Amino acid sequence: MRRRIVILALAVLTVLTGCMRRDLEYGSVNINLRLRINLNVRVNGNFEELPNPEMMRVMFFDPETFELITESYLPPTGGRISLPPGKYKFIGYNFDTEATLLRNDRNYYSIEAYTNEVSTAMKSSILNSIRYGRSATKGGTDEDAWAAALTKVQESAIIYEPDHLFVSHQDVEVLNIQEDQTIEADAETIIETWQISVRIKNEQYMASARALLTGQIASNFIGFPKEEGKTDTDVVLMFDMNAGTDKYENDIVVGKFNTFGKNPHVESRLWLTIIIKTVGGDTVEWHRDITDEFFTEDAIEDQTIYIEEEIEVPQPDHPGGGGGGGFQPGVDDWDEENVPINI
Repeated sequence: MRRRIVILALAVLTVLTGCMRRDLEYGSVNINLRLRINLNVRVNGNFEELPNPEMMRVMFFDPETFELITESYLPPTGGRISLPPGKYKFIGYNFDTEATLLRNDRNYYSIEAYTNEVSTAMKSSILNSIRYGRSATKGGTDEDAWAAALTKVQESAIIYEPDHLFVSHQDVEVLNIQEDQTIEADAETIIETWQISVRIKNEQYMASARALLTGQIASNFIGFPKEEGKTDTDVVLMFDMNAGTDKYENDIVVGKFNTFGKNPHVESRLWLTIIIKTVGGDTVEWHRDITDEFFTEDAIEDQTIYIEEEIEVPQPDHPGGGGGGGFQPGVDDWDEENVPINI
């Protein structure tokens, strides 16, 4: 009898501790997510169509806690997903960028797009080029320009330019109905593409050119509208430049670059520094405050800056071999060398 009482007591205790109240849950419903990506960007007075992304990452967040609930990976046109009925905050972006990285992606308002800083060795090399290069800045402001550019680059992070990131975000609601539902979302890039060109003399002596632009921002919180998501951290953007000609057949050094943009709420000057390596192995550095040119009506509309002031590349004392100039280098024939290999 006593054993039966003990067994019953244990059974009651198991039932009391083994059960818990759960809210009634709905099953998931099928959703057709249609994505429309605007591939057009304006640069140099024209619209250019960017390549279509390879893959989109779509994420759905709790509208009250902003925490990530679920995510999927779809083609750039969208696809079918399953979600429980309810309200969500939605973000979609292309998941195929190399330079543009994402961090803090578990919360809607903390997802941040950014690029890496250049290595310490590269930054040291850039600083040495500015310190010891032959200045080509005109107008009697060599020392001021040199000091301002060097100080800014020393104090700021130097970052790589970002890839285009196509972002879509909106509030969505999934209904508790049997029929398939469709959610339509538009995506556009949060990255600006600009072009800067500067007149150059003796282009044939230029082997390569690299530009540094101060006053750029470091990242963008993609859960906010494009302009609101811009951070206010000033960085230096690094990008390459090449030889070219303008519409009047003048020689220019020109660079097309991507940027998270310039935050208009932060007071900072935009210094453009161009570091040119000559065919003789020398370095020529050129500095210019382009803040006024950057914010003209024409520049903003066309995303283009043209500077007529001329950079003069001096003739090297001992030009490099090859005889083809900086952009038509020559290469000697390879010498044949036979090396025995032990197997």
